[in-house]
Amino acid sequence: MSTIDPQLMHAFRSKMKNPRHFHNVCKILCRQRRGDLKQYGRCCSMIDELSHCLGVPISREQRDRHAKWLMNCNVDPKNRQHRHDMWGLVTGR
Repeated sequence: MSTIDPQLMHAFRSKMKNPRHFHNVCKILCRQRRGDLKQYGRCCSMIDELSHCLGVPISREQRDRHAKWLMNCNVDPKNRQHRHDMWGLVTGR
């Protein structure tokens, strides 16, 4: 199973602390559905969109690894508990 790159996650976290980025990231994440996050191409697209929004460069290998990791999480963005759990992961809690 794939893992998250700690340096990349740190870069994303530090950028999301900016309120301007935070709201854009929330919009991107809330548009997703469980089915979207089970498809490799859609996961890659979302990761690219987040990368562009935050101005954090990401290599193709990093994107592929994180897309595979996300697909294995079986997260449903419409489920309140899943959002809470994933937000804790994103914020480092």
